[in-house]
Amino acid sequence: MISKVLRKTGFTWTEHGEAWLRRRKAEFYEREPRPAVSVIGNRLAELVAASRR
Repeated sequence: MISKVLRKTGFTWTEHGEAWLRRRKAEFYEREPRPAVSVIGNRLAELVAASRR
């Protein structure tokens, strides 16, 4: 299916997907990865919650 969309015969995501993304989304790979979730302590969580009120 993806090979039809990309019009590339023999393209498979598992073999070629990362290389394709690196070419198409180079700016994403140039940045340092950041965690999606950060663990914070109870006191900081209380302060954040208080500032949102």
